[in-house]
Amino acid sequence: MVFRPCWWNLFVRLANPHKHREAITSRPLLLHGVATKTQHGGQTTLTITRQHAKQATIQAVLTRLAAFLSILKSTAEQLTDIERLALILKRAFAKFLRGRTYPAALLVPG
Repeated sequence: MVFRPCWWNLFVRLANPHKHREAITSRPLLLHGVATKTQHGGQTTLTITRQHAKQATIQAVLTRLAAFLSILKSTAEQLTDIERLALILKRAFAKFLRGRTYPAALLVPG
């Protein structure tokens, strides 16, 4: 059996670790929107506008994901690739880990 990761499932688990979402319903929910890119003072900002009935829920989920990615980015220089992967997997599989730590040693090839 060949392991083929489903990247979309990992993405939505990062966005909302405690809820399973099927791709057929979550892709339109999380992907459709109009984006505006603005640049000012050396910073680039991407503003996404959604026209969906669940816009508030979508915004909350994506805001939590952005906060996680911001923390990951700010600590990325101090972490090894394995430690970064362990943090990502810990968040994506938080529902299954139930507070236990994800042993980074399991990610080391060999």
